[in-house]
Amino acid sequence: MRRLLIASVLFLIVLASCSNGKQSLEDEIVGKWIDSSGFTIEFYEGGTGFIEGVPGKIPDSSFSYITLNETTVQINFQGVTYDIDILIDGDQLTWKDELGEVVYTRAE
Repeated sequence: MRRLLIASVLFLIVLASCSNGKQSLEDEIVGKWIDSSGFTIEFYEGGTGFIEGVPGKIPDSSFSYITLNETTVQINFQGVTYDIDILIDGDQLTWKDELGEVVYTRAE
């Protein structure tokens, strides 16, 4: 009986040490992000977000999103759906789509 208890405790310790503690993309993406030109995008909990516009050119806009997997976010922006490849490493978010790649830094 004692061996079983010791084996169980050791198993739990090994299992806990194998966990990398990494959050899901759905959790990691939440926050305000800013790129090198000052453009910001915000992802809120619950699948909504906000893109700050460019005065005189593009209005401020809200959007909805879902995470499709650990590297892809599907954004619905003004009735059009876009699949965006997202990589988050610390405080950097890399956004890849058919137009190219943009790196954002966590602002908040």
